[in-house]
Amino acid sequence: MNLSEFRTAHSIVMEHYQFIEMHLEGIYAALSGKGLYEGLKEVERYNIGRIIIMIKEQEKRNNKRVILDSEYEDLKSIFQRRNFWVHRCYTDMVFDRETGGPKEETDIRQLYQDTREAEQMRNLLFEKKNKLKIM
Repeated sequence: MNLSEFRTAHSIVMEHYQFIEMHLEGIYAALSGKGLYEGLKEVERYNIGRIIIMIKEQEKRNNKRVILDSEYEDLKSIFQRRNFWVHRCYTDMVFDRETGGPKEETDIRQLYQDTREAEQMRNLLFEKKNKLKIM
């Protein structure tokens, strides 16, 4: 994998992470009962961890389970990996001087695995969000 291929793969995983966040915001907005605009406005300044707490509170308040415990665990893992790709990958990984891409095959495999997991979560949350009625 050369640097250009790495940057493309990195951009794809970042896209999935952004959509996961957007779908979580939409789930909160639907559960809040405040309507889409007001619900999204309420969470726009919060980080993902806080949004998840707010979703759990709304699930409890509405007695309506949207995200399973196992899915919350998966989200926790995904966001730990997200933090690596957002904040540390360029400084923590070793890059090949000739290709410019990641030197370690394990880093490349991890990127592809994280991309698959993020894409699956993105799709799952999209389905869950679409099943909710958003005013």
